Amino acid sequence: MRISIPSAEEPVHLPKQNAMNGKDDSQLKVLQSLAAHMKLLLDTPEHLWRLIEKKKYLHAGWLFLLARVIHRALVREDLEDDENWKVHGIDVLEQFPLVQRQWDIVSQFRAQITYKATLYLREFSASVEDVCSVLLTLHLLESKPLSATLSAFLAQRSKTLQTSRARISKGPSNGLPPQALNGSATAKARKLVVRETRENIQSSLEVVSATVGTARRIFLSPSPDERPLIGRVLEFIQSDTPKVEDTSIPPELQMSTQHLLNSLPSASHFQLLPQTVRSYKPYVDLTSTATSISPDHLSSSLETWFRKAVQDLQNAAVSWFSDLHALREVWVIRMWLKKWVATNENLMSDERSFVNSVFDTLVRNQATEIWKGALHDTAETLKTELAGALSALAENSSDTRLDASPVDYLFQAPPTPSNFESSIGVSKITSSFKKYELALRRQVNGRTPLLDKVMTSIESRAESLRKDFHAIRKAEGGDQSTLDWLSEVYRPDADQLCSAVVDNISTHIEQVADDSESSDISIKTLAFLARVTADLSTSPFLSNVCGDSTAGNNGFSAKARELHELALDRWQKAVVNRVVAKYMDGLIATSKTSRAHSGNAPTSLSRPSTAVIQALLSLSRSLQNLGMMNEPLGRTDLVDSCLRHFVSTVLDAVTTKQADLQGAAPLAICSDLKFLRKLAELWGPEWTKLSVSLDAKATQLYAESQSTTPSNHTPDDTPWDDVLRTQLLLAPLLPPNIPKKAGKDGKLSTLLPLGAPVVEQKVQPAMELVKPAPRFGLLLVGSSAVR
Repeated sequence: MRISIPSAEEPVHLPKQNAMNGKDDSQLKVLQSLAAHMKLLLDTPEHLWRLIEKKKYLHAGWLFLLARVIHRALVREDLEDDENWKVHGIDVLEQFPLVQRQWDIVSQFRAQITYKATLYLREFSASVEDVCSVLLTLHLLESKPLSATLSAFLAQRSKTLQTSRARISKGPSNGLPPQALNGSATAKARKLVVRETRENIQSSLEVVSATVGTARRIFLSPSPDERPLIGRVLEFIQSDTPKVEDTSIPPELQMSTQHLLNSLPSASHFQLLPQTVRSYKPYVDLTSTATSISPDHLSSSLETWFRKAVQDLQNAAVSWFSDLHALREVWVIRMWLKKWVATNENLMSDERSFVNSVFDTLVRNQATEIWKGALHDTAETLKTELAGALSALAENSSDTRLDASPVDYLFQAPPTPSNFESSIGVSKITSSFKKYELALRRQVNGRTPLLDKVMTSIESRAESLRKDFHAIRKAEGGDQSTLDWLSEVYRPDADQLCSAVVDNISTHIEQVADDSESSDISIKTLAFLARVTADLSTSPFLSNVCGDSTAGNNGFSAKARELHELALDRWQKAVVNRVVAKYMDGLIATSKTSRAHSGNAPTSLSRPSTAVIQALLSLSRSLQNLGMMNEPLGRTDLVDSCLRHFVSTVLDAVTTKQADLQGAAPLAICSDLKFLRKLAELWGPEWTKLSVSLDAKATQLYAESQSTTPSNHTPDDTPWDDVLRTQLLLAPLLPPNIPKKAGKDGKLSTLLPLGAPVVEQKVQPAMELVKPAPRFGLLLVGSSAVR
């Protein structure tokens, strides 16, 4: 239909009002309807852009379907249709080619709406209503069955998890090695690591729980007589008379064409659209299987997806747990996770159990790795520190002076807190006094620097493990199954550490070769190892590592004591062999000297020789340098054993080298044996057998000396006065329970428990002393020359 506009010169012929009124009204309505159709089609791209940006995908999809209906209404040629434009003389395609071009533009939005809506499913923070609207959009636009929309939803959430894990794995790790654990700054860093690990696990679990929870709220019927949420929305869409205020359906899902048109700008223009357009609703077959999901299919799909998602999370969480370097850190995550799972409303009971079991496996594996690493590090630390200490002792470095002579360490005063530290603050002075107290305790306990370094290196690690296990027991509370598992799995590793410690020390003891046992290095090494094993048998290291395992404690203590006895036995043999060797060398040298000057050889039993006194002093000094004299019971047994071994070795050496002893040597040895016999009497009846051997050997030597050099003394003469004179020098070799002699001076009787020596007679020195040289001897020559 073409309308021409008259020019100004032509007269205007107005139509007859009455005749044309009805026809004009009908023509006006047709034109208004056509204008409303075309305006909606022309405005659709702009509206679609706006709705997609606002993530209103159901509105966008509905508008697209409505635009398709508008386009079909404009281009169809059905003569029976009320809106047959050609009946009114309007050829839409010919007169308005813009309609087809506009539809070609609008049709491209279908793929874009579907793509954007599908991507939106990855947002786990989206509400149930938003997800349901997206799934409805896919169902209406793509004609997907609801089962396919569920699969698309789960697939997109799987990609969400993959993206989240990939982003976490690319982030910097704040995990620090165990060696860096010191200071408050590191403590803050460790807390940050724990927090990051917890956040990584929480973000992934929230995606998983939100996914299954959302799926159930959308696809699962709340009751057997009621349709699920998405089914109720489809039923609302298909209802001819939908309830305007249906409380079972969220308002944002109560969708209709009229509601959509009212939400668009220029909504008043769209009131001119015919009722058939304004009441349009997409067709949904509520009886079809495409519009419903069986509960079994839903449960199976969610279970399969849930288990795979949690297992994938388990694989990723292995690297997150590897940043946790302490058992208490692992248990912080475990206790938080148990609480989070228990309070999460989206998970079913079986799903909670599955998550707990998966992460229990992770926790146990990481806990095992941590304590295995800690125990291995303890064993390696002991190996390194012990080897370094023994090497320093062998090199006789200046740092080992106090370890070679523990008596000097006992009387070396530690540095006291200074006045400057006290002026800084109360905390500083308290810390200084604690250090001072600890230094005093180390001195009293005989913890020399090297020994303390070796023992502290393993005790500190064992103490850290103990604190972690204490924190675990406190956190678990009444969960005895976890504690039983912990004890059962940990005990073999703890026993393995104890075995490694014992084997390491045993190897060092065995490395002291038999042919070099009498060297200074060997004696120092054995003495140090004896102190190490003595400390191990009483150290808290044992209880901290083995915990409440009585069998493990007793077994390791027994092995440590066996090593201690072995080290002491070898040390004792080495010391005694060296002392006796020097003693015999001195006697042989004296024998040769007396043979060269046979005229001056003594003919009577005299006081004990210098050699035996030097030997006993050397043995006493070695016992003190062993550093184990602060335990009364251990000291008594050790002195008894060393002195007994010394006497036996002297008897064996005298018997072996008796042929080399000539001149005054046999008589001197006889005096020495009598002196040792008197010392043996002080140790009680347990020495009777050895005393008899001393008497027999002394009698034999006396008899042999009488055949060559007659003496005016009998073998029964006893050097008791010599014992009285040497009791202070040889105090470490005397038994501790000697009955004190009553005397006038109490202090003197305390210092001299055997009694004071007789002073009325001519004083004889306790040992042979070198005569002093005359002072200023050369002056006598000068004075005689002057005279």
